[in-house]
Amino acid sequence: MMDEFLFSAISLLLLGLKTNGLALPRVDRIVNGEYISVTKVSYMLSLSVNSEYTCGAAIINEDWAVTAAHCIILFVNDSVSINIRSGSNKYDSGGVVHNVTTLLYHEKYNQLNNDYDIGLLKASPPFKFDNATQPVKLPGNESIYTSWASIAGWGYFIIELLGYQADIVKRSEIRYCAKSE
Repeated sequence: MMDEFLFSAISLLLLGLKTNGLALPRVDRIVNGEYISVTKVSYMLSLSVNSEYTCGAAIINEDWAVTAAHCIILFVNDSVSINIRSGSNKYDSGGVVHNVTTLLYHEKYNQLNNDYDIGLLKASPPFKFDNATQPVKLPGNESIYTSWASIAGWGYFIIELLGYQADIVKRSEIRYCAKSE
């Protein structure tokens, strides 16, 4: 199953962008995506800074989640309130809200080209696993390649200078494209 691959988890993280406090209208986004139950993407987390949705993240174990470094780098040494929401298909309600006690990002992260764009979040309280909250399934040591991946998130993009964001998580299948393409 495609959402067993780490690529899927990291792909969904790249969808989130900071909304800068905009009141966004409800519009169906991930393009060609479909609304899905949180039980289909039970690893999915909503990352908020000072109660504003910022990015997606994925559960990796009881204490830690993975996100994109570009989502957290500005807040590593800042005194802001950072939370992650688990067990909900909405980015701003339902489920369980966890405080983020530790932010880490890859030491080689490059803001100019987004190389090594990966970060970690420590959750408090720890995640309690049930049908709506589970760690992402990662592949073993075998090398797996597929030309398609599954992405999920509350995608955000701009049309005619207006920002739009889905309020319920969506999933879509996308074709893998190498960075060099």
